Amino acid sequence: MEQNTGQPTGATPTFDDLRQQVETALHGSLEKEWDEVLGQWAEGSPSERQAVRRYVTELRDRVLDSLLAADTVDELRRGLALGYAEMKCHWTMLNTRIQHQTAQNGRPEEPLIYRATCVSLIVQALEPLLDREHVENLASFLAEPLA
Repeated sequence: MEQNTGQPTGATPTFDDLRQQVETALHGSLEKEWDEVLGQWAEGSPSERQAVRRYVTELRDRVLDSLLAADTVDELRRGLALGYAEMKCHWTMLNTRIQHQTAQNGRPEEPLIYRATCVSLIVQALEPLLDREHVENLASFLAEPLA
């Protein structure tokens, strides 16, 4: 099954190419997107925004460090799938908490909303590096894990 890595169909990326794609996806524009999201949080104090930024940076760095430790394309692809699954599960749990708080209190805690939004940006950054079928299968499982 082909990986969707931004390469032309049929092209298999080299280890160095895939590693560079991972680094590009999880730095630069991702951090700018976090800044944009957190900059829109008018009610958030600077310390609240910093706490959310630190939270998602630590999540991203943990995944990125694991991926950069890979020695082969296969290890890197497996790590991508696992890192994506971990971040998708993390985002799902945050959203579950948001829904629960909304049902109980009429409104979730704002830091939780911004954590979920920033984690979703990590998920979105990893998705293009994975096979579309794997992404869809994981999304289906997380939507109905006990079905």
